[in-house]
Amino acid sequence: MNICLSKFSFLQLCLFLVFSVMGIQSSWATRCVQGQGFTSTTNIDRQPNSSNVTTVNSIRVTNSNQGAGTLLWQSPVYTTTFTCYDDYATNGTERAYLWLDDNTKTLAQAFRDTNLVIGVRYNGVDYPIDSLSDFKVDTGFNAIVTQPNTSIAQDNCNFIGKQVYGGWLFPYPTRSCSSPQTINLSYSLYIKARGSGKNYSSNARVYQAFQLDGAYARNYNGNFQEKLSNITINYIDCITNLNTQNVDLGTYYAYEDINTILRRTPFTINVTTIGQDCAKYPFVGKFTSNTQFDSTTLTASEPNMKNVIGIQIFPQDGTQPIPLDTNFDFGSSNGSTLIKSFDAGVKFLAKPTNSGAFTSILNYEVYFK
Repeated sequence: MNICLSKFSFLQLCLFLVFSVMGIQSSWATRCVQGQGFTSTTNIDRQPNSSNVTTVNSIRVTNSNQGAGTLLWQSPVYTTTFTCYDDYATNGTERAYLWLDDNTKTLAQAFRDTNLVIGVRYNGVDYPIDSLSDFKVDTGFNAIVTQPNTSIAQDNCNFIGKQVYGGWLFPYPTRSCSSPQTINLSYSLYIKARGSGKNYSSNARVYQAFQLDGAYARNYNGNFQEKLSNITINYIDCITNLNTQNVDLGTYYAYEDINTILRRTPFTINVTTIGQDCAKYPFVGKFTSNTQFDSTTLTASEPNMKNVIGIQIFPQDGTQPIPLDTNFDFGSSNGSTLIKSFDAGVKFLAKPTNSGAFTSILNYEVYFK
């Protein structure tokens, strides 16, 4: 009886160890480092994590921009090169993934009950970091690729410090590694309004947005991590309302000069502001148009006048046109209103061959600086 129990215990222990080893193997198959890869033999197990830290700084959140999904902040689009290695000698093909958050879900926990959502934008899709379970984004690239040539596969192992031979007990090759892949990824980070929740108050933390890794789990060392720091939110009690108007630019004659401002028509943008914080901060504005001709000019909407009529916006009595799709100082509210005066200048971009009325739409945005 004692012998049987002893054998049974030994079998249990062996099975437990086998399953543990299989689990570790799946977790440590890929390491992705920043750059074009190593230029000489290295011990990949000694490579530290690398990172890019994006400093967010102050974001002003008002009563009117807390609707669910409102974009409050976005980082630049980062385009970065990475090289991934087979650090567990699997000699298999494996995809590269963005593993959102860190292993303990620090970021999701910190913002879970707040009125903010942080996320990653990749390939035109927004991925909120808002889950307490693992979530990974397929980059669409292979991190490592099976190497069928045994000699090259063994060289791949030696290059990253993975000993191919098993020592005196196994004096023959025991390891082969996949071929590393160099990939270029473009992504950005964002902060959006959740639409409900408490105000976020802590700005001292550095949060991990994602780690680039293989298909199964995160490595603890040797991989790239994108991080966020100094997230500072200023909540402002102010509601704004913009009043629009139509501007009559007058009548023109086909014989008039081209590429010369023929007439300037004044107009104003009126902003009403309600709230105790409206006068505390300056505003910035931006003009855009879906009929933009160049960086400072929009043109007519009608097909027969498109690229014939040009319109430029000037500061009142200013000599230089305001660039489109570019922020400019808009001034400060007196607590209830904000009025900004401009001139709209009309010119011919080419000699008109048709007569008739023309229209154009100028969009404008005003928000806290």
